[in-house]
Amino acid sequence: MPKFLKAVRLDDSDAELYKTSAACDEDEWVCTGGFTVCNLAEGYRCNPRCYCDESFLSITRRARVTLAEVVDVTDADLEIFKDQLAQHLLFDWKAPDYETARGVAEEEVDYTAETAATFPTEVWISVKRSPGDDGDIAEKYDQYERLMIGAHKL
Repeated sequence: MPKFLKAVRLDDSDAELYKTSAACDEDEWVCTGGFTVCNLAEGYRCNPRCYCDESFLSITRRARVTLAEVVDVTDADLEIFKDQLAQHLLFDWKAPDYETARGVAEEEVDYTAETAATFPTEVWISVKRSPGDDGDIAEKYDQYERLMIGAHKL
């Protein structure tokens, strides 16, 4: 069964942090978002800072989140995510055409699913990006046990 990522909001700190876009809502579907990262070797281009180097990106809007939960999904869900991200790229990011947007969406959703598959279900993850030695962006993911209070997810 494939895996994907959902936004985790423990408090309102993401709303304060992501002032250049917006903070994701709790349980919003998110992708790794590495395709929207500034050229970290040259510094950040957003003011206030976008924190693209340590956040995940909503698949339907320009919103970011610091923590994501790894969850099981279906192959049909992944196809829906590709369609949703392609529409978002076309209308909100002004991709030149649907084919281009769909190609980027397919790559990003597949990459997110591959990344999520390396973690157990129901853990939280964070990402830290830095300039890589080969000019690419290096990504490091940290894993956390999901916080629980009684039988309720925090």
